[in-house]
Amino acid sequence: MHAAPAWQPWRIGLFFAVYFAGAGVLAPYFPLYLEHRGLTAAQIGVVMAVAQGMRIFGPTAWGWLADHTTERVRILQFTSVAAAVCFVPVLFPGGFGYVLLTMFAVHFFLTGQIPVVEAITATRLRGDAQAAARYGRLRAWGSISFVAVVLATGVLLDWVGVALQPWLVLAFLAGTALVAQLVRDAPHSPHGAAAVSVRALFAEPRVRWFFLSVLLMIFAHGALYTYFSLHLAALGYSKSAIGVFWVLGVIVEIGFFFAQGRIFARVDPFHLLAASFALAAVRFALIAEFAHVVALLVVAQALHAATFAVHHSASILTIQRWFHGSATARGQALYVSVGYGVGGTAGSLLAAWLWSEFGASAAFLSSSVAALAGWLAVRRAREHDSAQRAGERAA
Repeated sequence: MHAAPAWQPWRIGLFFAVYFAGAGVLAPYFPLYLEHRGLTAAQIGVVMAVAQGMRIFGPTAWGWLADHTTERVRILQFTSVAAAVCFVPVLFPGGFGYVLLTMFAVHFFLTGQIPVVEAITATRLRGDAQAAARYGRLRAWGSISFVAVVLATGVLLDWVGVALQPWLVLAFLAGTALVAQLVRDAPHSPHGAAAVSVRALFAEPRVRWFFLSVLLMIFAHGALYTYFSLHLAALGYSKSAIGVFWVLGVIVEIGFFFAQGRIFARVDPFHLLAASFALAAVRFALIAEFAHVVALLVVAQALHAATFAVHHSASILTIQRWFHGSATARGQALYVSVGYGVGGTAGSLLAAWLWSEFGASAAFLSSSVAALAGWLAVRRAREHDSAQRAGERAA
């Protein structure tokens, strides 16, 4: 019998670092490149929505495959190489339809990567009393690289021009494919793994309300991920300044990831989730109406620590508690599919329509309304979770 591979957290941390470095080039600056390429605001909104739309089906398919084959590392390696290869056509001339089809293929493979890595991490950390702290430190690798790359890319594109942007994306996709070769999976126990029914879990009201809240939070971020850079550019901010505002929130987010072990030891995840929704409503209202005021824009971006980092970690830890054993990868995949897939796509498309018809303010105010609805949904999830756990203790 071969010994199980040793748990080497740096391999997961390095993957997060390179993957989110690529996101630091793609998310803030690809809309600016598409505008340079001649696409309209509505067309840019549709192309960016593809990233969310493919998350409806992609993560579920890859998660099912990972849980049923237990070949999570091979799936990670294949999808990372395929994403890099599929991005190559962006370097060549083509209109809206050409770019749209290319990004469909790219994002289909990109969506298979994070759920698989999260599932590997969840398996490694299950039963660890320091799981929240250890996960926060691993995830912070991605945030730190995101900050560095966003700042450097903004300066570089101001200097060289936005036409360089897709070459940078391709370089980081290739880097992700290389780093994926280093990832090692947790040991599998195919005969001893707990059988967990995803369908039965979704029959529980607490799970349904929770995933509705996830959908609404990512829906609320649709305008941000699609139009934040264009909104600031229209207000006269330079590409370097846009990069700075992108990373402001991520810097605070990094601080939370490193401190979250102590925070989660003292505060229930559902209380943190509720707080993140309330602050998200404030954040998007500030971006909608006061983005031209630098001080208020700084406040809005600092709230990213709550609207992303707090929400993400509390959600991941909640999913780890409910989805385990044979459902580990599918639990993480459902988080991406329901939230970033359904919620993100709907949010991006609504933002595209509101942006075109009524302007930037309407697009970001819709995000604030969605966050308030998510606050109500997560309160319902908490109520049902408390009632079910009380019933389990009494049984």
